[in-house]
Amino acid sequence: MGLEERRLLVVSFLRKCVTYADDSISRKRDRGDSEEEIEKWEIYRDFTEHAVMEVSNGELDEWLEEE
Repeated sequence: MGLEERRLLVVSFLRKCVTYADDSISRKRDRGDSEEEIEKWEIYRDFTEHAVMEVSNGELDEWLEEE
């Protein structure tokens, strides 16, 4: 698997994580979970979105290179 394929695979996975986090945040709000718990998920989602950007633009290519 080439670098571009690995990059696309990781980005696809991370985007699914963002979607899952968004859905979880929505469920937690509907259930009336604490803002502290919701904030943890928002932080995770924001971090993951940032990782998507970094992987997509090649900033983390060295992490994806074969050893």
